[in-house]
Amino acid sequence: MVKPTEEAVLIVNGQEFRDWETVWVQRRWADSCTLFRFTAAERDPIFAAYGSSINPANFPSWTKLQFKPGDLCTVLMADQLAVTGFIESRQVAYNATQHGVQLDGKSYSFLAAKSSVQSKTGSWDGQNVLQIAQAVSAPYGVGIKVVGSLDLTPFTKLQNEKGELVWDFLERITRPRGVLLGSDERNNFTMVGEHTFAIVDQLIEGYNIKSCQCVISHADIHQDIEVVASAPGNDQLNMTAASEMTADAATQIAKVLYSMLIIPMEHPPTSQAEVQARANYERMWKDGTNINCTIVTQGWLRAGQVLWEPGDQVWVNSPMAMLNQAMGIQTVTFTQDDQNGTQTTLDLVNPEALRGSYNIDPGKV
Repeated sequence: MVKPTEEAVLIVNGQEFRDWETVWVQRRWADSCTLFRFTAAERDPIFAAYGSSINPANFPSWTKLQFKPGDLCTVLMADQLAVTGFIESRQVAYNATQHGVQLDGKSYSFLAAKSSVQSKTGSWDGQNVLQIAQAVSAPYGVGIKVVGSLDLTPFTKLQNEKGELVWDFLERITRPRGVLLGSDERNNFTMVGEHTFAIVDQLIEGYNIKSCQCVISHADIHQDIEVVASAPGNDQLNMTAASEMTADAATQIAKVLYSMLIIPMEHPPTSQAEVQARANYERMWKDGTNINCTIVTQGWLRAGQVLWEPGDQVWVNSPMAMLNQAMGIQTVTFTQDDQNGTQTTLDLVNPEALRGSYNIDPGKV
């Protein structure tokens, strides 16, 4: 009998199915949707005995798998909401004695992400990232959830490209504003600004870390970053001061060999402070790639109570990986199969890369 803490349930049109061979659900802090994949096989011994002469539609467990692409669904894991979305594809394989189905799906927010921006003029002059995100996602039934404090500096001049996808457009305008774009399990896009989260748990070598792979790299780190911009002149900002604006941001990571990156600003700025902010944001994104760590832990629940959540912060203590610090959860992958059992894979990065900082002594967690 499956433990309640290790059971995944797919609910489609009021029908529930629980008897899965494999379960795979991936929730991402900085992507357009959650992904899921389930496989099931008919294991009734009557199939083995009588083969293809048996009609599988006569058996309830097989009938429940008549789910099809386009069906709206809900995924529960350990009796907690993991995904609200839809089935995107269905694969069936069978022979005389075996019948198998694989269902792949995504959270509902993907429908907006893959759709084009609807705008009669394509102009978003004078609006900020939040106003624009709310307007372009609304026609597709996707909401906006704000985490932390956003840079709401309005764009003086901004146009979307004809046919540009909603997700591509929002990524293009949010990154220069230091806003991390993502999605949640309830059909929302998330817009993440600077915030402070408590450290929710510890991952400790030899205790609750089943396996670990850690990469510390300076491959995308530059000692200096310079942003160059050109602004329309006005009474306060004109001539060379407007046409040749620059701002620098140096890395805070020690022992970086000298290299420099020059970035043209994507949109005309309204002040020197805006150019400096763009340089600071690029520094944050670049330095955030310094550490990438993948940790596997047993089960789906953190502390045996709640599902692991992307965006949460944990303290990682792994001497072999040279880590004893706070890390942010970028991606959570829940899996279940007959080889590895029930486990969770956490992809961790510097909290700053997720726009977070922490506010708790790890010794008190």
